[in-house]
Amino acid sequence: MSHNKIRIAKLLANYNQGSRRQIEKLINDKKIYLNGKLVVSPVTFASINDKITINKKSIKFLKNVQVFKFFKPKNVICSKNKQDDRKIIYEIISPKYKNFIFAGRLDYKSEGLIVLTNSSSICRNLELPINKFERVYEVRVYGELKLNLINKLSLGSTINKIRYKPFRYKITSKIKKNTNLLISLHEGKKNEIREIFKSINLQVNKLKRIAYGPFKLNNMQLGSIEKVSKIELKKYENYIRDKKR
Repeated sequence: MSHNKIRIAKLLANYNQGSRRQIEKLINDKKIYLNGKLVVSPVTFASINDKITINKKSIKFLKNVQVFKFFKPKNVICSKNKQDDRKIIYEIISPKYKNFIFAGRLDYKSEGLIVLTNSSSICRNLELPINKFERVYEVRVYGELKLNLINKLSLGSTINKIRYKPFRYKITSKIKKNTNLLISLHEGKKNEIREIFKSINLQVNKLKRIAYGPFKLNNMQLGSIEKVSKIELKKYENYIRDKKR
């Protein structure tokens, strides 16, 4: 087996032909051919030098890497697959992005920046905890905020047996029991911010991501998609290059 060959599902997913699960289903449905032979197992290795057809359509492995920013609204699920009657992001964005993957999952009630890309490596790099890309959120909480408690949590905490790493925060305004903050963290576990504040009896009424690494929401409109700037992409590339040294 040539060193540059990888599992065919991973190869096709890397070149924007669907998720690995979708590719494996196509294999089970006998829809994929490799060099003229039917692919019968997901444990089949291939490279961009092979001839691969899906539904009799030849795959071209010329890839122009694309990265976009999407301003996710509230009450939309970050998922490729429909789970229930709630909308998923692929139902509200243009069909031309249907094969793009996303980095930076946000929960159903949260809004803000999602990175859409046709590059699995960019998606993986953004989400790997070891790369420590900073995520910045605008957060509004309701309740009696006690500085000694949030200061303690900001040093790192264990809540319901889940370990959360340190985070930075800044109070931007406070009106009665409503407090607005900027929260910066580097990991972003499921419902992390909500769970942290819940542990000190504060309810998160707003959660909006405004930055993910070098990518910024800036003045984007709710529900809109725009291409990342050359400066943002260059910052990302430089950061990853420096990490690999």
